[in-house]
Amino acid sequence: MTDAISPLQLRLLKMVASHHPDVAREHLLKAGATEADVAWLERHDLVRETGPGRLHLSHMGRQVLKRIT
Repeated sequence: MTDAISPLQLRLLKMVASHHPDVAREHLLKAGATEADVAWLERHDLVRETGPGRLHLSHMGRQVLKRIT
């Protein structure tokens, strides 16, 4: 069974995609995310770490956004 993306995780994914393409992890945590939400996005390869504490959208993340929106 696959894990469903929560509304908060989808909002975070959209935030990384559109507003902050190379966003700091701390920025997402300040926006209401928990460390578990960010870890879930990384574990499912929707975002990737580009540098120390910096995240960007992966190819899989772009595909998920295309299907959902």
